Formats: sequence, structure tokens, C-alpha cells
Amino acid sequence: MNRLSLFLLLVTDVVCYDKNETISADDFKCSLPDVTTVDDNLDIGRFRSDFAKISEVKFPGIIGPTNEHLICKIKCIDGNWVGPLCSQTPNGRFQPVFRECLYRNQNPLLAVSFKNDSILIDTYFPHGSVIVARCKHFGLYKLTGENMLRCENGEWSSKMPQCVPTSVITNYTGDAPPTIQYIAVTGSAIVEQNGELYVYPGSTVWLDCLWPQSLGKPDWSWTQMHMHNAAWASNTGDTDLHYRLVLSRVSARHSDSYTCTSPAGHTNTVTVRVVNIVCPPINVTSPHVHQFAQGTRLGNAVHFSCQPGYHLNGSAVVTCMGDGRWSSAAPTCVETLCPVLRAAGAHLSVQEYSAALGGRAVFACAWGYRLVGAPGLECERGGRWSGDMPHCIPIYCPDPLVPEKGRLLTTASSRDGKYPVGDLIIYSCEDGYEIVGESSIVCTENGFWSHPPPFCLPPSEIRKTDTIFIDNTTLVNFEE
Repeated sequence: MNRLSLFLLLVTDVVCYDKNETISADDFKCSLPDVTTVDDNLDIGRFRSDFAKISEVKFPGIIGPTNEHLICKIKCIDGNWVGPLCSQTPNGRFQPVFRECLYRNQNPLLAVSFKNDSILIDTYFPHGSVIVARCKHFGLYKLTGENMLRCENGEWSSKMPQCVPTSVITNYTGDAPPTIQYIAVTGSAIVEQNGELYVYPGSTVWLDCLWPQSLGKPDWSWTQMHMHNAAWASNTGDTDLHYRLVLSRVSARHSDSYTCTSPAGHTNTVTVRVVNIVCPPINVTSPHVHQFAQGTRLGNAVHFSCQPGYHLNGSAVVTCMGDGRWSSAAPTCVETLCPVLRAAGAHLSVQEYSAALGGRAVFACAWGYRLVGAPGLECERGGRWSGDMPHCIPIYCPDPLVPEKGRLLTTASSRDGKYPVGDLIIYSCEDGYEIVGESSIVCTENGFWSHPPPFCLPPSEIRKTDTIFIDNTTLVNFEE
């Protein structure tokens, strides 16, 4: 436990496990906690020999500037003392005394990590946590400020660092530091979370300081007494811009800080560490995963893909990092399904449905409604349907014709005066006239009336006829 400037701890009681309790050896890793006591009669030194058997320390504490008296404790977890946790009563709820620190993810140029995991959102960290920051774009920006920040009772130990643009970003104007690039010609290398360049032993790495030769020659320097070759690059297209430091077949002696100084005196530094790191083989559990591995050494990557009809759940590329772990767990392949289709309105129904790759959805409308759009959709690659979902609109028949000397005895059943499927129309004639034809007609599903409108004729003009209906056409044969 860290020594506290605002806390005075009185160690008076030590809690041990019961001798009959089954415990793991991993629970006994904590050494004597760093505490301050005002009890002259307490000999903390006597605990040094057998402190490994202690899992929890309780003590009355005089806390804060107001000297509040609380019951506190610290616990041994994974080899570290956690706490203190304090309560107003021995049987009360123990809560952290220290405040958390808030990290705000506001700088798009910073890459911040905690225990090698990237922090991408605003996050609260407990007291004592250490976060590490670097510039996302290696060599294009220079980090200014502390790259390691510690949470100390609600406040970070220093301000968040900044990323200063280098010469390539500023187009070689102003007082920008020079840009540094690296190329692993053979072997492998990777930029770690702390911003250092980790290189596998035996690799050959080029460190290029980007500065126009017409503006003068920059200078490479390092801290250890070793000889390295630096000169303008001879590659086509690089000769006028890349001042190159070659690290051939690197070994432990190449672990150093390398600084490029521009003719104007501005500097940029890269720290190189040569580490013999090999990550464990990746265990792929999903039967649909395809993988292509460069190897398992530091900086090597494994690329993943899925067979048709499946997609990756996880990262498509994982890299062997400097701590001997892969940058993330191996992904799995899950079946690609198109989004669930929800019927737009109560009159649309799905007659056939499969959301898997190549599956179909077939639609139909309720009686009296017409389908607008494709009657079926297919689930395509990428989990997309082949088109928009159709919808149903009501079928209406045109306004019925009213014969001369005739009238309608019924009206449309819809509120808007339209005639939906199933509407029945009844005709009648004025006094002195008789109906010739059907006196009632019905709106059918094809949007046409079941019969043409009748005629209203005086009895003297009505002759015996044979009436034939063909495709909504009336053929009348009058007998002379």
C-alpha cells in the first residue's frame, strides 16, 4: 500500500486465515505493507518473517484533515495490498477512501492503454492505477509530457501529454521536429503501447529521419558507445528526403534511444528495445475460421477470415506484442444473418422466411390489398437483403357509372368515398323506367366491378334480349 500524506494509520489488529481453512498459495504473496504507526509499543518488524500468512489487516484510522476516526482495512489480492477500505463501524460497509480518476478520451492523436488494453471511451480508474500514453501515428507526431500517469486520490500525477506534429505534417515549415519512420527490412518489429519500438533479435531495421536534403543534413545520435551507419538513402525516390540509420542484425546492444536532430536544432527520438519474444500458438476453436499466420515471433501477425455465409466476431488481425501476448483473442466465425424483417402494417404477411445467406423471404397481402414492391427478397453476402421490404395498399374500384334516369341506392363504405374490394352497389331507376342489366354489382379483387352498370329504359323500349358478359363487356342480342 502506498504511504499516504493525509492518512495516519494505527496498526493494531491483524486478521489471519483460520488454520483449518483451505487456502491457495497464491493468496500469500503480499509483503509487509508500507504503513505509519504512532503506537510506540507495536513492533511491526515482528511481522516480517510470517507476514505471508496474513490476508487482511484491520486498523483504526485517523483519516483526513478533520481527523475522522474510522475502522479501515487492507486486503492482499494477487500479491498486492488493496485499500484502504474504511467504515464508521466495525460491522458497517467498507468503502474506498481514495477517489477515482477520470480519463477523458478527448485527444484523437493519443493512444492510451491500461495494462496493455486500449482505452477508447471515458473511463474512471481507481487510486493507484497507471495509464500509458503514446501518439497513435508513430514518428509523425512527437509526444511532449509524461507518457505514464498515475491516479493519486482523484488527480492524475501530471497533465495529459500532447502530440506535436512533425516535419512531414507541417510540410517542413516552422519549428517542427523531424519525422521518423521505421522499416523492418528483415525480421519483425512493433510499436508498443508505451511508444517504444520493440525489435526481434536478428532483424534489420531502417530508421529514416525525413528532412529535405536541400535544407541541410540532419544528424542521428544515440547514447551508448556503439558505431552505426547513417547516410542518405540510396533507394529510388528516397534519396532527397530519407536520412537513414541502419541497424543490422540487431542484438541486445542495439537497445538504445536514437535521436534525429534537424539542421535547425529540433529533435525527435525513438527508443528501440531488442527483445526475444515468442507468443504461444493461437488456438482456433471455430470450425469456420480460416487463418494465415506469419509466425509467432514479436511483431508477427495472424490474419483471419471466414468461409462464405459467416463473418468474424473479433479482430481480423492479431499481432504478437512485446509482453508475449497476442493483441487480442482469436476471433470466431458466426453465421451471417440478414436483419429481422418486420411486417410494415397488419395486412402484410411472410409466406416463406430464411435469414441465412441465400435464404428468401416471400410476402403476400391480405384479401382486398395489393402488394407494392418485390414479392420476395434474398439474403445476400454481408447480411443485406436484396431490396426494400414491400408493403400493401388497399384495392379500390373506380367510381361506378350512374345510368341516365338511374340512381344509386348505396354509397361507398370507406370514409374517403372510395370503393374497396367487397363493396356492393345497388341501382334503381326513376319512376316509369325499368332496369336492363344487373341491379347490383360488387367490387372484385382485380379492381374492377363484377358487372357493367345497367340501363334505365321505358317499358316500351325494352325488348327481349340475350345478354352475354365477356371480360367486362356486355354483348346484347335484340330479337326483332
